[in-house]
Amino acid sequence: MISHAHVAGVVASYLAAHPDEAGRLAPLSAALAAEGDIVSRKTFVPGHVTASAVVLDPAGRMLHIRHNVFNKWLQPGGHLEPADTTLLGAARREVQEETGIPTALLTLADDLPCDIGVHAIAANPRRGEDAHHHFDVRYRFTTIADPHTRVQADEVHGIAWLPADEVELEFRTKVLAWAAGS
Repeated sequence: MISHAHVAGVVASYLAAHPDEAGRLAPLSAALAAEGDIVSRKTFVPGHVTASAVVLDPAGRMLHIRHNVFNKWLQPGGHLEPADTTLLGAARREVQEETGIPTALLTLADDLPCDIGVHAIAANPRRGEDAHHHFDVRYRFTTIADPHTRVQADEVHGIAWLPADEVELEFRTKVLAWAAGS
């Protein structure tokens, strides 16, 4: 199980490298200061941590999954599992689970997350989930695994490699820079 201290350390390292993002990540910092169970997907006030992966191929295209619940193109990722011991490991696991790309074919760009997102998630009464936030810790990888992708049908109903200039995620500017090699 990923510990509160691990998450706090990762976030502190990220903010040390990106102090200009402190305001944007204030809800996550407040959640960490409250010392609730931020890694449990059952924590709805204010929310919980998720992990995801930005995966680029040699052509600079970014791997996307078409998420069943949100019905939109996103990077592979999701909730933390009890067997996860690090956020990085959770991001790797999510890529393999959702796309079939073996973790051995993922090359990590940096031990530091490439981005952290804060997203409002609507209530889902069917699942017994209140409105909450996802604090998504993202890691960047490269891969040559395009032919190995497959869909995990219970969570994903499509996979696409999109050129950086077609990425419509809130961290698009960063993706453009990574794809350009900067």
